[in-house]
Amino acid sequence: MKRKTKIIVTVVGGIAALGILTATGVQAYHKLVKPTSTAKNKYQVYKVTGALPLTMSGKVVAEKTQSLNSPTGKLQQINVKDEQSVKNGDILLTVTATDVQESISSQQDIVNKANRAVSSASATLKNAQQSYNQADADTKISLKDTVTQAQQALTDANGDLQDAQNKLAELQGKLTVSLKAPFDGVVSVSNDTKDGIPAITMNSSQKVLQANVSEYDYSKVHAGDTVTVSGIDGSPKQSTKITKIEQIPSNQGKGTTYYPFSASVNNDFLYGQSVKVKVPQSELKIPKSAVYKGSVYKVIDGKASRAQADLTQNGDTYIVNSGISKGEELVTNPDAKLTNGEVVDD
Repeated sequence: MKRKTKIIVTVVGGIAALGILTATGVQAYHKLVKPTSTAKNKYQVYKVTGALPLTMSGKVVAEKTQSLNSPTGKLQQINVKDEQSVKNGDILLTVTATDVQESISSQQDIVNKANRAVSSASATLKNAQQSYNQADADTKISLKDTVTQAQQALTDANGDLQDAQNKLAELQGKLTVSLKAPFDGVVSVSNDTKDGIPAITMNSSQKVLQANVSEYDYSKVHAGDTVTVSGIDGSPKQSTKITKIEQIPSNQGKGTTYYPFSASVNNDFLYGQSVKVKVPQSELKIPKSAVYKGSVYKVIDGKASRAQADLTQNGDTYIVNSGISKGEELVTNPDAKLTNGEVVDD
């Protein structure tokens, strides 16, 4: 009888112990798979960065290119070679103006005739004066008018001679015509001409970048903006400023419209060189998900802080007008549960 009692007590005790262990395990399991009511919500943090620069391609060209009008006539001398550097005012070539030569010959005949007229008038005056000097008093009265007329004729002849000589000198000054460089630069010389006078084109020493901005980015590029210009392989490289943006597009056909802009570059770049252009952008953008009911939550010292900002929606992003600075951190998935001062896990 006593032995049965022990067995029953042992079994009951084992069952009780098993129940305690089972309850403890279930409680531990729930702690693992079910968070407590005080667990923090998980929020994502975004650091505000500046917009990527606009990138495009361009060409380096002469600031000014001019085909020079060579004078007509017979080439006397050419003083430059192809791709030679010249200064403003340098004589590039000289030409004898054949049409002027013909005019000079005609004018020389006029001068010769005027000289003969002067000689004749001078001789006439001399004879009149001699007759006047040898005449008696009564005769001198009638000869006086003859002397006066001879003097006037000589004066007129000398005037005609002077005019003819001035005209001749003027024509002689036009006989040899020089073509001068209108600015500093490099000349391109072509001898493939019909009249035998080389065709000369001037390229200014000052070089400029020529690039185009699309209609979609036109508002992002302004005269005075700093741009970086570099060769395709990265060299040479220069920071410069946009000098001009055209209002008239370079093409008005179908497709995207592009507007030319220019900037000065130094002589490290080659004429016609292809280059890369970067235009930095100061515009700040934040994701649309960072805005909740018109507000944003900045992360300050690891805590959410509700703030107002002036924003303009642009597709899936907002453009920052004011209220948010580059480098600040924002919660990108705020919701109704997020409160001011709440610790945010980043």
